[in-house]
Amino acid sequence: MPNQEKVEIVGSLKELLADATTVILADHSGLSVKQFSNLRSRLRESDSQFRVVKNTLLKLAAADTPVKELVENLEGPTSVAVTREDPVATAKALADFTKEFKLLSIKSGLVEGRIVSAEQVHALAKIPPKPILLAQVVGGLQAPIAGLVGTLQSTLASLVMTLQAVADKQAA
Repeated sequence: MPNQEKVEIVGSLKELLADATTVILADHSGLSVKQFSNLRSRLRESDSQFRVVKNTLLKLAAADTPVKELVENLEGPTSVAVTREDPVATAKALADFTKEFKLLSIKSGLVEGRIVSAEQVHALAKIPPKPILLAQVVGGLQAPIAGLVGTLQSTLASLVMTLQAVADKQAA
Protein backbone atom coordinates (compact mmCIF):
# COMPACT_ATOMS: atom_id res chain seq x y z
CA MET A 1 0.00 0.00 0.00
CA PRO A 2 1.50 3.35 -1.02
CA ASN A 3 2.21 5.93 1.63
CA GLN A 4 1.06 9.53 1.40
CA GLU A 5 4.54 10.88 0.64
CA LYS A 6 4.96 8.66 -2.43
CA VAL A 7 1.48 9.52 -3.66
CA GLU A 8 2.38 13.23 -3.46
CA ILE A 9 5.69 12.64 -5.26
CA VAL A 10 3.94 10.76 -8.08
CA GLY A 11 1.31 13.51 -8.31
CA SER A 12 3.88 16.30 -8.55
CA LEU A 13 5.93 14.33 -11.10
CA LYS A 14 2.81 13.65 -13.17
CA GLU A 15 1.98 17.36 -13.17
CA LEU A 16 5.56 18.24 -14.10
CA LEU A 17 5.71 15.72 -16.95
CA ALA A 18 2.29 16.65 -18.34
CA ASP A 19 3.36 20.27 -18.98
CA ALA A 20 6.88 19.51 -20.20
CA THR A 21 8.06 19.95 -23.78
CA THR A 22 11.43 18.42 -22.98
CA VAL A 23 12.38 15.63 -20.57
CA ILE A 24 15.98 14.41 -20.35
CA LEU A 25 16.97 11.43 -18.23
CA ALA A 26 20.46 11.14 -16.76
CA ASP A 27 22.49 8.87 -14.51
CA HIS A 28 23.84 10.89 -11.59
CA SER A 29 26.09 8.25 -9.99
CA GLY A 30 29.05 9.77 -8.18
CA LEU A 31 27.87 13.39 -8.02
CA SER A 32 28.46 15.21 -4.76
CA VAL A 33 25.91 17.50 -3.13
CA LYS A 34 27.94 20.53 -4.22
CA GLN A 35 27.94 19.32 -7.84
CA PHE A 36 24.17 18.68 -7.66
CA SER A 37 23.65 22.25 -6.46
CA ASN A 38 25.87 23.55 -9.26
CA LEU A 39 23.93 21.57 -11.87
CA ARG A 40 20.55 22.64 -10.50
CA SER A 41 21.57 26.32 -10.61
CA ARG A 42 22.76 25.95 -14.22
CA LEU A 43 19.48 24.32 -15.18
CA ARG A 44 17.45 26.98 -13.34
CA GLU A 45 19.12 29.59 -15.58
CA SER A 46 17.64 27.77 -18.58
CA ASP A 47 14.16 27.60 -16.95
CA SER A 48 14.52 23.88 -16.23
CA GLN A 49 13.96 21.72 -13.19
CA PHE A 50 16.20 18.85 -12.13
CA ARG A 51 15.05 16.06 -9.83
CA VAL A 52 16.38 12.77 -8.59
CA VAL A 53 13.58 10.20 -8.76
CA LYS A 54 13.03 6.54 -8.10
CA ASN A 55 12.44 4.62 -11.31
CA THR A 56 9.24 3.01 -10.03
CA LEU A 57 7.75 6.38 -9.05
CA LEU A 58 8.76 7.89 -12.40
CA LYS A 59 7.12 5.01 -14.25
CA LEU A 60 3.90 5.51 -12.26
CA ALA A 61 3.92 9.25 -12.95
CA ALA A 62 4.58 8.77 -16.66
CA ALA A 63 1.76 6.24 -17.13
CA ASP A 64 -0.61 8.52 -19.08
CA THR A 65 1.93 10.88 -20.63
CA PRO A 66 4.11 10.83 -23.77
CA VAL A 67 7.05 10.08 -21.46
CA LYS A 68 5.70 6.54 -20.86
CA GLU A 69 7.78 5.00 -23.67
CA LEU A 70 10.90 6.80 -22.47
CA VAL A 71 10.80 5.36 -18.95
CA GLU A 72 9.76 1.77 -19.70
CA ASN A 73 13.25 0.23 -19.46
CA LEU A 74 14.92 2.42 -16.85
CA GLU A 75 17.74 0.97 -14.79
CA GLY A 76 20.09 2.45 -12.23
CA PRO A 77 20.02 5.88 -10.61
CA THR A 78 17.88 8.31 -12.56
CA SER A 79 17.63 12.09 -12.60
CA VAL A 80 15.13 14.02 -14.66
CA ALA A 81 15.66 17.43 -16.26
CA VAL A 82 12.34 18.97 -17.34
CA THR A 83 11.51 22.21 -19.14
CA ARG A 84 8.57 23.90 -20.83
CA GLU A 85 10.87 26.39 -22.52
CA ASP A 86 13.86 26.05 -24.84
CA PRO A 87 15.03 22.40 -25.14
CA VAL A 88 18.39 23.51 -26.52
CA ALA A 89 19.26 25.47 -23.36
CA THR A 90 18.47 22.47 -21.15
CA ALA A 91 20.45 20.07 -23.34
CA LYS A 92 23.35 22.53 -23.45
CA ALA A 93 23.44 22.90 -19.66
CA LEU A 94 23.48 19.12 -19.18
CA ALA A 95 26.05 18.51 -21.92
CA ASP A 96 28.36 21.23 -20.60
CA PHE A 97 28.12 19.81 -17.08
CA THR A 98 28.81 16.31 -18.42
CA LYS A 99 31.94 17.54 -20.24
CA GLU A 100 33.16 19.42 -17.20
CA PHE A 101 32.66 16.80 -14.48
CA LYS A 102 32.46 13.51 -16.43
CA LEU A 103 30.21 12.05 -13.70
CA LEU A 104 26.77 12.71 -15.12
CA SER A 105 25.76 10.62 -18.13
CA ILE A 106 22.72 11.36 -20.24
CA LYS A 107 20.52 8.29 -20.81
CA SER A 108 17.90 9.55 -23.28
CA GLY A 109 15.24 12.19 -23.66
CA LEU A 110 11.94 13.33 -25.05
CA VAL A 111 12.01 16.54 -27.09
CA GLU A 112 8.82 17.99 -28.53
CA GLY A 113 7.13 14.57 -28.39
CA ARG A 114 10.01 12.62 -29.97
CA ILE A 115 12.22 10.18 -28.09
CA VAL A 116 15.91 11.00 -28.60
CA SER A 117 19.08 9.12 -27.69
CA ALA A 118 21.95 10.46 -25.58
CA GLU A 119 23.89 11.25 -28.77
CA GLN A 120 20.96 13.25 -30.13
CA VAL A 121 20.74 15.21 -26.86
CA HIS A 122 24.44 16.08 -27.22
CA ALA A 123 23.82 17.10 -30.86
CA LEU A 124 20.89 19.26 -29.72
CA ALA A 125 23.22 21.00 -27.28
CA LYS A 126 25.38 22.17 -30.19
CA ILE A 127 22.53 24.12 -31.81
CA PRO A 128 22.54 27.86 -31.10
CA PRO A 129 19.96 29.02 -28.52
CA LYS A 130 16.47 30.05 -29.63
CA PRO A 131 17.06 33.86 -29.52
CA ILE A 132 20.10 33.51 -31.80
CA LEU A 133 18.20 31.28 -34.23
CA LEU A 134 15.35 33.80 -34.35
CA ALA A 135 17.84 36.60 -34.99
CA GLN A 136 19.34 34.60 -37.86
CA VAL A 137 15.89 34.05 -39.38
CA VAL A 138 15.05 37.75 -39.10
CA GLY A 139 18.42 38.64 -40.63
CA GLY A 140 17.77 36.21 -43.48
CA LEU A 141 14.37 37.78 -44.12
CA GLN A 142 15.72 41.29 -43.83
CA ALA A 143 18.66 40.84 -46.27
CA PRO A 144 16.63 40.68 -49.52
CA ILE A 145 14.51 43.64 -48.43
CA ALA A 146 17.61 45.68 -47.61
CA GLY A 147 19.06 44.74 -51.02
CA LEU A 148 15.85 45.86 -52.76
CA VAL A 149 15.85 49.16 -50.87
CA GLY A 150 19.50 49.73 -51.85
CA THR A 151 18.76 48.98 -55.51
CA LEU A 152 15.73 51.28 -55.58
CA GLN A 153 17.68 54.01 -53.81
CA SER A 154 20.54 53.85 -56.33
CA THR A 155 18.04 53.85 -59.24
CA LEU A 156 16.31 56.92 -57.82
CA ALA A 157 19.67 58.61 -57.22
CA SER A 158 20.63 57.96 -60.86
CA LEU A 159 17.30 59.39 -62.03
CA VAL A 160 17.73 62.50 -59.88
CA MET A 161 21.29 63.04 -61.16
CA THR A 162 20.12 62.60 -64.77
CA LEU A 163 17.28 65.09 -64.28
CA GLN A 164 19.70 67.53 -62.60
CA ALA A 165 22.11 67.19 -65.53
CA VAL A 166 19.27 67.86 -68.01
CA ALA A 167 18.15 70.86 -65.97
CA ASP A 168 21.70 72.24 -65.83
CA LYS A 169 22.11 71.74 -69.59
CA GLN A 170 18.88 73.58 -70.41
CA ALA A 171 19.75 76.41 -68.02
CA ALA A 172 23.07 76.95 -69.83
